[in-house]
Parts: sequence; C-alpha cells; structure tokens
Amino acid sequence: MIAIRLEARFLRAAFVAVFACLSLSGCISAKMYVDPGLPAVAKADLPVAPHPEPVQVLFEFRTKGNANAKATARIAPRVISAATASGLFTQVSNTPQDGAGILKIVIDNVPLTDNAAAKGFGTGLTFGLAGSIVTDGYICTASYSRGGHTTETTLKHSIYTTIGNHEGPKGLTAMEPESAVNLAMDQMAWNALKQLADKHAFD
Repeated sequence: MIAIRLEARFLRAAFVAVFACLSLSGCISAKMYVDPGLPAVAKADLPVAPHPEPVQVLFEFRTKGNANAKATARIAPRVISAATASGLFTQVSNTPQDGAGILKIVIDNVPLTDNAAAKGFGTGLTFGLAGSIVTDGYICTASYSRGGHTTETTLKHSIYTTIGNHEGPKGLTAMEPESAVNLAMDQMAWNALKQLADKHAFD
C-alpha cells in the first residue's frame, strides 16, 4: 500500500515537473523556418497597372477551414499594407469604395504533420531531449473582381517548427515565431498579387 502511494506521488511530481518545464521560457525552445518555395516578390516585380482603380480588400484567416477572427485581425493589416505598397491601386481600403474592385484573400492554415500533439507531448516528457518537427501548411486563395469579371489564383506555403533538440531543415534559417509568421503572410500576399497581375486581372 505504501509502495502504491509512493508511486502515485512520484507520477504526480513527474507531471508537475514536465508542465512546469513547458511553462518556462527557454526550457524547451521552439524555432521556425519558412519554406523557400515561394519567390521573393516586391513592387519592382509587378507590372504597372495601365488604369489603376481603388480596391476594397476582404481578408480572412482560417484554421482547418474554420474562420479564425483573432488571426484575421492580426494579419489583415499586413495584407492591406502589401496591396497599398504594390502600386496596383489608387486607393486601398477594407471598406466599400465607389467604383472599387474587390480583392479577396483567404489564407487557410492546414497542419501537415500527423499526430502533432502527441509529438509535442513526447518532447515535453523528455524535457526537450527528444525533439520534434511540425509542418504547418497554408493554402492562399485570392481573387480580384471588377466590372463583372473575376480572376482567381491559388498558392501554397509552409512553415516548419522544431521543438526541443531537433535540427531544422537544411539550408533554412531559424527565426523567431512572430518573424516567421509575418514573413510567410507577406510572401503569400505579394505572390498572390503577382499571380493575379500575371493573369491580367488589373488591366
């Protein structure tokens, strides 16, 4: 009976130690790596719109197909900033504008790693010694509508996250989570604009 109680106390202490470790910054570090598949795009890479018009930007971020209001509010300003800096439009707004086209961008976060939660839990139980890597996929669908005509495009992106003692993908630079997410979102917004422009959506 005493042995059973001691074993139970030991298990409780072990779990408390694990979760305490997980809650402390630096105990198990997470690093992110942005997939290099999407090319770098800037204003200089975009064609000059022959007749630029105002545009209303409609953006939504989704998680596994479900609307994610918090992420949408955080990322929307970056998408609007990319549309503004592109020079493709005379005015960019997230509210209706007279005579404006409609630029709709949806980014859906679809985890690509099977049983990611279990992998992370295993890393915690080993205090980071058995590291893991998780891949998050992003599907970006974009469309531009004006004058009864709509042009659409779709692109994909990925972010790799290493947890604990695990090497990152070869050739990629480790980034802080916020910086990696910002970079990936910007890349998708700019590439979506480039692909729509290549399809003469803004002519």
